[in-house]
Formats: sequence, structure tokens, C-alpha cells
Amino acid sequence: MKYFTRNILRLTCAGLLCLAAVHAQPDGPISLKPGEKQLFLDDHVVEDLSGLSRVMHRPGKRGPVLTADVPSDGKYIAAVSAPIWIEEEGLYKLFYEARYGDFSRHRYALAVSEDGVKWRKPHLGLVELDGSKDNNLFPTPDDERLWHVVLDPDDPDPKRRYKGFVGSSGRRPAVSPDGLNWSLVETPRLPSSDAGTLTYDRERGLFLGLLKFQGKYGRSYNLSTSRDFVTWSEPRYLFGTDDEDQRLAVETIRRRLADPGLAKPLQIDPDPAIGWRPPEGRQLRATWRAECYNIGVFPYEGIYMGWLMIFYPTGQRLPEWRNTDGFHLIQLAMTRDLKNWRRLGNREPFIGPSRLDEGLVGNYDRLQLMVSNRPVDRGDELWFYYTGMKRRVEQHDRYTDGSPRSPETLSPMERADWLDDTHSAVCLAVLRRDGFVSLDAGANGGYLLTKPLKASGGRLFLNLDAGRRGSARVEVVDPSGRAVAGFTSGDAIPVVGDAIRLPVSWKQSDWADLSDRTVRLKIHLNQASLYALWTE
Repeated sequence: MKYFTRNILRLTCAGLLCLAAVHAQPDGPISLKPGEKQLFLDDHVVEDLSGLSRVMHRPGKRGPVLTADVPSDGKYIAAVSAPIWIEEEGLYKLFYEARYGDFSRHRYALAVSEDGVKWRKPHLGLVELDGSKDNNLFPTPDDERLWHVVLDPDDPDPKRRYKGFVGSSGRRPAVSPDGLNWSLVETPRLPSSDAGTLTYDRERGLFLGLLKFQGKYGRSYNLSTSRDFVTWSEPRYLFGTDDEDQRLAVETIRRRLADPGLAKPLQIDPDPAIGWRPPEGRQLRATWRAECYNIGVFPYEGIYMGWLMIFYPTGQRLPEWRNTDGFHLIQLAMTRDLKNWRRLGNREPFIGPSRLDEGLVGNYDRLQLMVSNRPVDRGDELWFYYTGMKRRVEQHDRYTDGSPRSPETLSPMERADWLDDTHSAVCLAVLRRDGFVSLDAGANGGYLLTKPLKASGGRLFLNLDAGRRGSARVEVVDPSGRAVAGFTSGDAIPVVGDAIRLPVSWKQSDWADLSDRTVRLKIHLNQASLYALWTE
């Protein structure tokens, strides 16, 4: 894979302007760059569909993989940066946040794993806690919050190999040789409130800083980019919920509250249909709406994917009357220019909550779901690490009106859940590679006709699930729609099976014969799901 050359000078070109040039769409046929897949999230390569439907797929949950199981973790852990594979060490490193003692106290810790499932917490000897350094904690600059960490293997300075953001209010870039010993970069603080993420787009040599601010509908995100981690573009609007989200929010909350199998927030304002207002002298905080609490944006096959932490505030937080209670759902979106977003799956959850009938103790991802910056590439699969939290507001020490609740009133089950168990965990969900959205055909079949494509490479491949009875046949036609000799529907050998890389072939012709020609593909599907096509 070809990467941009490192520029160690301060840049005068704003990162977003450079990025816009990368995403500019050329006139004429779409070039099939060997190795770069064409997904079917939108109609970028699609001219016509007949008898097919778009289906968003949800990753399969594998449960919690990292819990607060050592004293220095306290009862709360969270991770917003995905595990990082360190080739020379043969293991994954996960940098996570732990809250020990005072719940507002943030500490930072390291976990390592050979397989991404079973994690251990090494004794680093760097931070003293309760008179001992026998823990996995590490220090941060000015003892501030550090929970955005990426690996930059291309930086020629080994002292800058790891990069991260420091600070709860505003972001200060920081660098480290090992992820444990950090130093601040001399550059202005980036404006942001508490949440956000950091992503490194290695192919474009671009760092993406996602910065939280208050938008039209509450929590929203700006974007600032950099190529050297020193000079950053002026933050500009990236994403926030819209009018359609607000229209859907009330019904989403109603369905949640009506389902006995789903966890409920403790504080719930009355349904807005009755016109309720808070007591005299209290500030009205907007509830029963949708906000973007956080967002993970990552490059994928020439585009950017976003998994969205959509927050549904349901009620004022009592007795403090500050902030709100509520729940989260993770949605899926994509963009080709980091400006215009397409929401996938009709805004249904990409990852939703675990149900209460699956048990309480150890059931962490039942109310709050926190995204990380990107999935981990595991060959045939994409592994999504996210944080699950049992509650947003303490539920064992107060009643719904905010009045104090005695621990003696807790049932044995509530005591086991709220007092004996911890409150959060890093969870894992696994998706088929390229498996965000497929074009599906039933028994009556259907077809996809692409826009004009510039053929390249020696072979054509499909990511296809044809099960036991299905198939795909690939016909090649010229720009006007006439079948190309040797590549007709009758010449096509059916593609069968279920695999992420299935070769396409014809009886007496080879894809390489079409090199540099402008063609269209007419892909006939029967009882099959098509995820991607590409050449090599």
C-alpha cells in the first residue's frame, strides 16, 4: 500500500483542503483501483437495481472482554481507542480509562492481549496507588485526561510513535515512544468539550480530531485535521443530529420505555405529548430528543465510515438538576468527503443494548453504549470494541424523584447488580469483512447494473454469501448496454458459496482482456447477498 511521504515542517495548506482534493470525483468512468473495494452503501457505482434490496447487517456480540477486575480499575472502565496491534511484540495494546475511588477521578491503564479476547494487565510500576506501584496505571501530562491514543508507525522520530489527545476541556496533542511516557506537543489547544475521538488515516497520512461542541440539537462534532500532529486545520462542522432524528426520537424513547426486557434510565420526564414543564425556577434541559454524544470515524476502502453514539436524554438528573439521564444506541453512517453523510439501515441500531432477560450481573451494555475510534482488522472479520455501561445515573442510592434511597431497601438481586458487581466493561462485536450493507436477492432473483467503470487488474472478485442454493453471474456490457463478446450472461460461470473473496470467471475469457476498457457490470443474483466487488 502506498502512503503519503511524511512532512515534518509546519504546513500552510489546511488539512481539510487537501482532503477535499483526495475525494474530488473525476468526470468519466469510475476507476477500479486494484485492491480497493466498491461497497454498496450508496449508489456511487450503482446505475440501476432490479429485484434487490439493501440490508444493513449488525455485528454479532461476543460479550465483555475487559472488565474492572483489579483494584486500581475501581468500578468503571472505558475505552475510546481501539486495541493497537504491535507487530514486533506480537500483541495488542489497549489503553483505557479507570475510575478509582472518587468516581470523577480519571486514571489511565494498559491491557495487553495476544488474541484480542483474553487480556492481562501488566504491573508497570509507574504510578503509586494506595502506597503501591504494583498496578497497570501510567501517568499523563499534568495528570489530565488521556483517552485518545493511535499508533503512527511512519513517524521517523521513535519518540513520536504513539500519539494522543490530553484534556477534558480542549485537546492538547501529546506524543510518546511507548504509550506510557507522554510529552505535550507545542501547539495551541484544540477547542472541545469532554468527549471526542482521534483517528489516524495512514493511507492519506492524516490525523482526524473529532471535537465535541453544543450544536442545534445539543452534543455535536467538529473536525480538525493535521498531517504532522502539530499544525491543525481550523475546526469545522462534521456531524450532528438533524430534524429527522428529532422526529424519530420520541417514538424511539416510547418503544424503549414500553419494552420490559430493556433497561430504563432512572430519571424520565413525562412524555412531551402532555406538555410537561419543570418546576418553577428550574432550568429546562432538553429531553426526549436525539443528540450525537460521540462518533468514531475511520477510513475504509477509499471512503469514511462513522459509527454514531446517539444519545436519547429522557429526564433531568435529580437531585442535582444538572445534565440528564438517558440511553444510547449505536448507528452507522458513511461519507465520501467528510461533509455529506448517508445514514445506513434507516437509522436503526447498528449495535443495540443487551436485554435484561440475559441476566443482570455481568450484563454491562444494557443502557449506555460508547464507541471507539475504529474497528480492528482481523482478516475475514472486523472487530468492534465498544464500552457498555449499566447506567448513566446512580440507580441504587436514589429514587426516581431524586430523594435518597437506603441500601437496606435493595433486594438481593439489586445488591448483587449495583453493589457487588462493577458498572462497565469493554465489549466486543464481530462483523463480516465489508459486511456493513449487502444487496440481497430472493428466489425470484434480481440484478445490479453498475455505472461505467474503467477496468483494471487481472482478476475480478466478489464478497458474496450465496448460501447453499444461491449464485451470482457477472455479465460485462459496454457503456451503451450491449453485451461484450465472451462476457455475456451465458458465458459467465456462476459464483457460488459464502466467502469474502470469490473469483469471477467466464468460460473462455479473462478479466485481464478488458484492461483499460470502459465497461459496465451486470451482476445477476439469486438467493444471494453481495457485499463488495473489486479487482486485483
